[in-house]
Amino acid sequence: MEKKRSPIVPIVLAVAIGLLTILLLNGVIRPTPMVVAKVAIAPGTVLNAELLEVRTVPAGGRPADSFKTVEEVIGQSLAVQRAAGDAITASTLGDNAQAGIPAQLEPGHVAIAVNVDLSSGVAGLLRPGQTVTIIGLLTPDVVGSQSGLSSVIPAASVLVPDPSADPNSLLTPTPTATPIPLMGPVGRISISGLRVLMVPQSFQYQEIPAGASQEEMFASSAATSKDSGVIVLDVPTTPMEVAPGVFVNPATLIAALDQFGVVYLALEPSGGLVVAEEDILTLNLASLYKSINGNNQASMAATPTIVYRPTATPEPVEPTATPEPTLLPTLAPKP
Repeated sequence: MEKKRSPIVPIVLAVAIGLLTILLLNGVIRPTPMVVAKVAIAPGTVLNAELLEVRTVPAGGRPADSFKTVEEVIGQSLAVQRAAGDAITASTLGDNAQAGIPAQLEPGHVAIAVNVDLSSGVAGLLRPGQTVTIIGLLTPDVVGSQSGLSSVIPAASVLVPDPSADPNSLLTPTPTATPIPLMGPVGRISISGLRVLMVPQSFQYQEIPAGASQEEMFASSAATSKDSGVIVLDVPTTPMEVAPGVFVNPATLIAALDQFGVVYLALEPSGGLVVAEEDILTLNLASLYKSINGNNQASMAATPTIVYRPTATPEPVEPTATPEPTLLPTLAPKP
């Protein structure tokens, strides 16, 4: 007669396996709080309660250096940009060189900040990671004030006769003074392929979704209310040729243009911008105006101008009075 097996052992094993499974799953999927960014936050921003929120995430997906309460990170500075929903971790806070902008720079590159407004800063559409082309603009008054140049004819080129000199010597032909080149605002593509490192949150353009509440519209308007800002670019320090035979350090050039000229940023395609050297031309507005105005004058001179003048109406001539005949006295015959 066979001995019946006790069902207690399989039951105990099943219960033990179930408990182990529950414990393992609880350690991985157990809901746990984590501090995340409520909105997109730019690097350098001092964190406050309005920028952060607490979300519940599985314990297995929570970074080890994240925070559970907002109070732990209020007042600290953010070193890298965070998008809405990104976790706020200890490695992204403070002046951590491993997480901040210095860690993003390659050897031989520096971070340069430039001042922009809505027109020169692509209407606030720039975002970190995009590449831009710099168009530099200079005006003669700025260059003249810094280098002593002047658009006025130098006194040495003006010939003034000496009253005490021999009159016959004044008839001697003198050499013609060298004409001064036209001085006008100039523009040229200076540097391409510069990576955007930082764009202030207050300068970024943001679309307001349809059906947004009045509070959301006010918050979006308050967050992007500035018409100007400072954008940080990744700039190489290797000298480059910006004009035929002219080599400059890109960082020095950008700093000089930002201080004494105008810097315009042009957003490049996602695949980068390739411009042939022969297609990079310097624009001189004074020469352009002279060319356009000269063509207009030439066309006006080539076309004969007919001037119609009305014929003057002759004034009426008064009739000359007919002189009356002179009557001679009649002599009577003598008797």
